[in-house]
Amino acid sequence: MKDAVQTLKSGMVVNIDRNLSLRVMAEKDITSAYVAWLNDDEVVQYTEQRFHHTTEGDVKSFIDKMAADPTELMYGIFFDDLHIGSIKLGTINSQHQTANLSYLIGARKWWGKGIASRAIATISEIGFQKIGLMKICAGVYENNIASSKVLVKNGYLLEGRRVGQYVYQDRRIDALLYAKHKNT
Repeated sequence: MKDAVQTLKSGMVVNIDRNLSLRVMAEKDITSAYVAWLNDDEVVQYTEQRFHHTTEGDVKSFIDKMAADPTELMYGIFFDDLHIGSIKLGTINSQHQTANLSYLIGARKWWGKGIASRAIATISEIGFQKIGLMKICAGVYENNIASSKVLVKNGYLLEGRRVGQYVYQDRRIDALLYAKHKNT
């Protein structure tokens, strides 16, 4: 599995359609717009990122860490050559053939246009077909309805709930745990 992940990090571009693609993040992709998404309360409202202020240096360190770690596969989501989001499989567990999925469409202009759905379908296929995963998991805040819908649209099933897992706007909310198994 680790060899497959390293091969996928070798600069290959994954074309989803004519305009939409995934590619490994590079230093040139660390723009002020990218950093601004990570500090935008509305963009990160359903993520743990909402508790942090992020600098360009933080993003560079994170991207370097992702590039060096054989258990992480992180791509930028690009429309033409414009970076509009990110998607990640990791930590990839080769013993159990599982991984966690996370994603963010940072450029609000692209919300509600099916970008996350197409990116999830593509990275799920990569996980199952190229890496050899048997299961991919994703967790969402219970009030992140759009994220739940996009996972279900891509064949992810609700497997569990962690009651009162998160604090959101001064009240406890549940974590919803979704997963997709290979060949489902």
